[in-house]
Amino acid sequence: MMRILWAFLKRDLRHEASYKLAFAMQVASNVPIILLFLFLARLFGGLVPGQLRAYGGSYFPFVLVGIAVQNYLTLAMSNVSGRLREAQLTGTLEAELSTPVPVPLYLLGTSLFAFLIKLVNFFLYLLIGCLLGGIHLDLTRFPLVLATLLLSAGAFSCLGILAGSCIIVFKKGDPVGTGLMMLSWFLGGVYFPVTMLPGFLQRLSVCLPTTQCVEALRLLLLGSQGFAAVARPLAILGLWVVVGLPICYGIFRAAVDYARRRGSLGQY
Repeated sequence: MMRILWAFLKRDLRHEASYKLAFAMQVASNVPIILLFLFLARLFGGLVPGQLRAYGGSYFPFVLVGIAVQNYLTLAMSNVSGRLREAQLTGTLEAELSTPVPVPLYLLGTSLFAFLIKLVNFFLYLLIGCLLGGIHLDLTRFPLVLATLLLSAGAFSCLGILAGSCIIVFKKGDPVGTGLMMLSWFLGGVYFPVTMLPGFLQRLSVCLPTTQCVEALRLLLLGSQGFAAVARPLAILGLWVVVGLPICYGIFRAAVDYARRRGSLGQY
C-alpha cells in the first residue's frame, strides 16, 4: 500500500517540479486576497463584535482562517474530479481504473500530493495574514490543528468523490461539485458567523464539514477554550469520515460500473 502511494506521490512531485513558476504564482496570488479582506475588515470589522467574541472579537483573523479553509475545501472538491477529467481527455482513465490498484487506493493516491501542498498553503495563508495584518495566532495547540486538518481532508474528500462520480457519468460539467462548493461557502461560516443565518439554515449548516472545520480551527487558533470546545466539531468530522467515505466510495464504484456497462468509461 505504502509503495503504491509513494509511486503516486513521486509522479505528482515530478510533474509539479516541472512547473516551478506556476507554483510560485499560486503562492503569490494569496497576497491580494488576504489584503482584500484585511482592508474590508478595517472598514466593517467592528459591526459584529458580539458574534466574533468566541474567536477573539476581530473580523480579519476570523475570515483569514475561513478563506484558508475554503482554499483547502476547493482542492478537495476539484482535485478528484479534475484528475479524472484530465485522464478522460488524455485517454488514460479506462487504463488507470483497470490496473490492479484498488479504487480506494487510486482515489487516495491521486489526491495525496495535492492535499500535502494545500496543507502547506493553509499555513502560508496564516503566516502571510499574520505578517500583513499584525495578528497573533495561538500555535500551542498545533498538533490538534494538524489533526483537525487531516480529519477535514477525509471529510472534504467525500464531497470530492461525489463530484468525481458526476464526471464519470456526465463527462462535461460538474453540477454536484459546484453546488456543494457554493453551499459550503455560503453556509459554512467562511465569511461570516453562521449565527447570522436564519434558524433553519443554521441547522442545515451544522451538517456541512466546512462548518465544523472552520469552527474547530477558529476555536483552536483564535479562542481560549480547551479541547472540550472542539470535541463536537471533531466528532462530526469523524462521522463524515467513518460513515461518509464508504457511502461516497460506493457511489463512485456504481458510477464506474455504470460507465463500463454503457461503454463510455473511455469517452470524453
